[in-house]
Amino acid sequence: MGQQAYGIDAEVLKNYSQQLEEIADLGVEIVVEIGGGNIYRWRTAQEGIDREAADMMGMMGSVMNALNLAAVNKKRIKALGTLSIPAAVDDYTIRIADQALKNKQIVVIGGGTGNQYFTTDTGAAIHALQLQCEVILKGTNVDGVYNNDPQEDPTAKKYDQVSFDEVLEKKLAIMDMTAFALCRDNHLPIVVFDVLKEGNIKKTVLGEKIGTKVV
Repeated sequence: MGQQAYGIDAEVLKNYSQQLEEIADLGVEIVVEIGGGNIYRWRTAQEGIDREAADMMGMMGSVMNALNLAAVNKKRIKALGTLSIPAAVDDYTIRIADQALKNKQIVVIGGGTGNQYFTTDTGAAIHALQLQCEVILKGTNVDGVYNNDPQEDPTAKKYDQVSFDEVLEKKLAIMDMTAFALCRDNHLPIVVFDVLKEGNIKKTVLGEKIGTKVV
């Protein structure tokens, strides 16, 4: 959304595409799990819309974002969807995603898990494990994990690194618990960082101390 209240900021999308291409040019294989909250969220659904319908609309919004990101750079970015919409996007499968990565394309997955009641965090964890990714980079609007909400508590402490057990013990907000459990049980590290700051995606991939690492 950028600074907009709704929808897609073309400049933000272009910037993300450029950062991803620069990283791919370094030989890094990239899979992007994209959300749909800029278009529709079940938590803010209008009265009378049930969870099943709201989640489906949110997942379709996620597919729309995947298509939009791919349209910015058709040669390098391959959009796949976990919802079957053959007229719009190829279905996500491990085989198709692996082939795109071998072809040095950036894979962007829309639709989350393809099921209601699951977030795109869970989709990211599942697909990261299926595609043998080394790490999940969770881009947010804050610069890491804090012991309290930094927007409400100016004395909140930021963690440079924290263990999965500490996250559970201190009840730190990282991602939904289904996704978190998948990462913990499969020893898949997570880096939480501010994706809105230009250049942070590449810096995080290159190992600079940005955000918070969960191991």
